[in-house]
Amino acid sequence: MKKKGVYHHGDLRSALLEGVAQIIRESGVSNVSLREVARRIGVSHGAPAHHFASKQALLTAFATEGYARLATVALDSVVTSGARDARERLIAVGKAYVRFATSSPEYFEVMFRSDAVDINDPAFAAASDAAFSLLQKTVEAIEKEGHLGKHDPETLAIAAWSLVHGLAALTNGGRIEARTRSRKDPVEMAERVTKLFVGAALGTAKGRAR
Repeated sequence: MKKKGVYHHGDLRSALLEGVAQIIRESGVSNVSLREVARRIGVSHGAPAHHFASKQALLTAFATEGYARLATVALDSVVTSGARDARERLIAVGKAYVRFATSSPEYFEVMFRSDAVDINDPAFAAASDAAFSLLQKTVEAIEKEGHLGKHDPETLAIAAWSLVHGLAALTNGGRIEARTRSRKDPVEMAERVTKLFVGAALGTAKGRAR
């Protein structure tokens, strides 16, 4: 029986990346290989070499795509949030981060695996920087609006990132659900914890971000 996403004609590179996603969802990063991806999408075992010289190159491209998707989700969240100041935009960014991580765990798993990807790859570095820049610009806006106080902007950005990254990782690992009395939507939880963080660090932000 043919699997979904079997490649016939067209964009081989995209088909290979989709094959990576399927394998990770089913059995994890350790089971990704050029040969297995080729088998999964129905091409010869040598076909991936037209685009990727190694498993690392394949996973680096996959992670790069993940960062691009994260940036899109975060930007869309800010645009549609109705945020009235940069503190509320920070809440929107935090929610978007957790939304992406929990809805696309296969990407999230690879994006931060420095043992599996080439962090010096130019495309990877550019995509990673672009995703992080939205957080940086939000913190810069908080400073310009006079809400930063005595906080160092770099420290605030790292603290905000660490908060939602940890929440996303714990959620994907099933640990949040195991430690709460009732099942909670991860994006709702992200809103609650980021509001708590923003309120404690920067003062009240109503956080109407949706």
